[in-house]
Amino acid sequence: MLFIFKKEIPRFINMHLLLTNLRSFVFLFCLFCGVKTSGQELTPNLKKVSIEKNENFSGFELFEFNNERLFVLAEHWHNIRSVPRATMKLLKYLHKHANVRVLAIEQGNSAAHLINEYLAYGDTLILRQIARNTMFWGKENYAFFQDLYEFNKSLPRFDHISVRSIDIEYKMESAIFVINELIGNKKVPESLSYTVGLFQQLFEDTREHREQFDGLAVMYYYDREFVTELVKYTLSDIAEQPSAYSNFFGSDVEQFTTMIRDMDNGLYFDYTNPNTNYKFRDQLIYERFNDLLKEKTDVGVLCVIGLRHAVKPSSIYRLTTEQTSPVYDKIVNIRISALHLNRFKTGDLRRINFNYPKLLRENSATLIKHDPNDPALKSKSFQYTLFINENGSLTPFENILKEDY
Repeated sequence: MLFIFKKEIPRFINMHLLLTNLRSFVFLFCLFCGVKTSGQELTPNLKKVSIEKNENFSGFELFEFNNERLFVLAEHWHNIRSVPRATMKLLKYLHKHANVRVLAIEQGNSAAHLINEYLAYGDTLILRQIARNTMFWGKENYAFFQDLYEFNKSLPRFDHISVRSIDIEYKMESAIFVINELIGNKKVPESLSYTVGLFQQLFEDTREHREQFDGLAVMYYYDREFVTELVKYTLSDIAEQPSAYSNFFGSDVEQFTTMIRDMDNGLYFDYTNPNTNYKFRDQLIYERFNDLLKEKTDVGVLCVIGLRHAVKPSSIYRLTTEQTSPVYDKIVNIRISALHLNRFKTGDLRRINFNYPKLLRENSATLIKHDPNDPALKSKSFQYTLFINENGSLTPFENILKEDY
């Protein structure tokens, strides 16, 4: 028995290795080679497109719309240099073909307020404050808002694109700037001196230093502990004397109250460690989407958001699959990706590139329609991918504060 046992061990190991290697080969064959021979039949699902500032929308007809209301442009990672250009091109196409009139942003109400203010007046001083105080810090973002302003100018007012927030306030600089804009030249009454008055003092005391820079690339420009306590005290004070805030802010009181609440959520979320309270923030994004889509029932919405929020089990996935959702089965989910260190960053794109050699590399941009029944073109989460054949991140302005980032 001992002799037989010793003889059987090598045979067992060899068989195990053979089966393991065979399974791996079959998997790789199905993944990469299953459709290469029939590739020519599927080329209509890949279209060369332009994301440049022109009226060339050739290839965009690959999109098939059927009364969808929410269009998601999911960034494979944040700060891809080409995303603002691609967003503007897609926004113009969706404005014409899908009645999109709202751009939803993955930033707080203060950023949306500043952007809408710029779109209303075209004041480049406001545009500079957007670059300085919000997460739209790149030169490409700056150009995007200029293009959006010009696009709106070419349209009747009722057809203008407006901007809405679907996120919390995690950039305190932006919220504190807008709070002080709402204060304006009004004298803060004694009853609000330890809330509104302190936001004003904090802003004025740092004005000279802050305005030396084109951008504040810091997580917390203002003292985090002080702002946290001030926000919490202000929330409790609003509950105790709501009329004092209504009298002071007038029609802007809702904007002020929303920002304070969202600042509290943003400080709890803590953007320096976003994985810790990701579910908390994603749930709030889900609720914001619900509110926005229940309000905007007659127009389409384009949202640019991080890819993580667009896949199972996050907010966009829930909006797509839950039957109580206002856009149940009425979402177009588009991933936007680019080269990363001159490589494809996702298995979907590597598989497509294998089956259609060099095609993605030959086009400056390619629109891909995914097919769940095709091994080469399937995707777990997305109906479309817009691939940009270039490397690079957003371009910062020259004079940026980068302490403690």
